[in-house]
Amino acid sequence: MTDQKLNDKIRRAFEKATPDVLNALLSECNKKGQEITMTTTRTKEKNRWIGKLAPLAACLCLFVGAGFGVAAYRVNHTVDATVSLDVNPSIEIQVNRKERVLDVVPLNEDGEVIIGTMDFSGSDLNVTVNALIGSMLQNGYLNDRANSILISVDGSNRTRGAALQGRLSEEVNKLLQTDGFNGAVLSQTVAQSEELETLAAEYNITRGRAQLIQEVLRERPLHTFEELAPLSINELNLLLSDTAGAAQVEIVGTASDKGYIGEEKALTAALERAGVSADAVAYYEIGLDTERGVMVYDVEFTAGDYEYECDVNAANGEIVKFEKERADRPASVTSPYAGGALTGGSISETDAKALALARVPGATDADIVKFEQDYDDGRLIYEGKIIFDNREYEFEIDAATGAVLDWDSESVYD
Repeated sequence: MTDQKLNDKIRRAFEKATPDVLNALLSECNKKGQEITMTTTRTKEKNRWIGKLAPLAACLCLFVGAGFGVAAYRVNHTVDATVSLDVNPSIEIQVNRKERVLDVVPLNEDGEVIIGTMDFSGSDLNVTVNALIGSMLQNGYLNDRANSILISVDGSNRTRGAALQGRLSEEVNKLLQTDGFNGAVLSQTVAQSEELETLAAEYNITRGRAQLIQEVLRERPLHTFEELAPLSINELNLLLSDTAGAAQVEIVGTASDKGYIGEEKALTAALERAGVSADAVAYYEIGLDTERGVMVYDVEFTAGDYEYECDVNAANGEIVKFEKERADRPASVTSPYAGGALTGGSISETDAKALALARVPGATDADIVKFEQDYDDGRLIYEGKIIFDNREYEFEIDAATGAVLDWDSESVYD
């Protein structure tokens, strides 16, 4: 006989040997007006299982509770976004998902001055930003001559970051518009980029400031990151204002130029240096630029048979650079080429290549894939192309002075 058949036989015998008296007992109790609670074998089994499962249920509750506790801890103590404020002081504010401040980090000595002895841990982000802006105004970092501030949001979620950028920009703009002061607010969300991380670490600046400098370089490719890194946010804002602007940066208000002599005085200084009267000028252009980290007015004009280019220090009117050349070379002048070699230039090919490579960080040993001599608007030039680190650089260099006349760079994948 199999085990299954044996079990079935025992079960049937047990059922026959056990009388079904439950209904009779209940009827008898009701007759006597009594009430009784019956505990069947199944109920006892159920209670026993409940007793066994109770500790497991308690452990499960503890586990679920711990899970919620860990999640809450992460929300409260994990950095969800970093907000950077740049004027000349540079400060990073680390906040959690609830926009509560976890830490405020100064990135330079001016930033340390702004923070002072204030402790913002656990504070609301808006309260913290308001206090830091107030300190910048009180300590003179935001003033009539330098009224621009950059707000950058570097967040784990780009949508939340963009919304936070908009709110902060609006709030700070309200703070900086008073009867006696009008500020300019630049704001942006920061793209995740290893290049930005590297540049920010190398120059000890925020990622937001590094991204803004890259925007200026897109508009002014003749400059280098190294040249622009020391400039204040107001100076960078002025350079953007003098171009088509930056696609990735929102700008509210106008950068102050009250610390500069103005275009009219700059033109006068350039004409005096050239020995040319204002009546003799046939055409001129003037705009703000930077020369080796110094803000200048770039003045170009024509008078008589000559073209002039003059950089005038924007703050004090001193002449930083001056060039003069004939506007049109007469047809009788001998061609600048002789057997394929450039004649008349004071800058050798070797020097010109070195000048071009020096503008590309880390590219001193890179190959120049194109290099030739040319003649443009009465001046002898070298023009060429460098490919380095997945970027392509094209340049033109004045063969007489070594001045970089044109510089452009773009990704090789564009």
